[in-house]
Amino acid sequence: MAEGHFRLRNSVEGYNGYAKNPLAEGIEAAGSRRIRGIAAQTILLALRLAHANRRKIKKWLETLALGGERPRRRTHHRQKTKERKVWTPTGHLALAS
Repeated sequence: MAEGHFRLRNSVEGYNGYAKNPLAEGIEAAGSRRIRGIAAQTILLALRLAHANRRKIKKWLETLALGGERPRRRTHHRQKTKERKVWTPTGHLALAS
């Protein structure tokens, strides 16, 4: 039960981060929704979330192999890790010989 909950929670939080991207929908910036009232704010937020969902689906569809084409690889945003000796202070890590 708990493992399934954490997996779903991570998925939801990941999508929230995707929708909060200030260069795209930016749902976190309330100042960009210049309208008063909770109902109007809710509708504008729903429209922005729908746009984020559409953008995510479009990106996924671009990776599919249609009409005999080769599937395209999805981009990933992982950072390349540095070697241990680069990011640790010298003298604090004994290298295995």
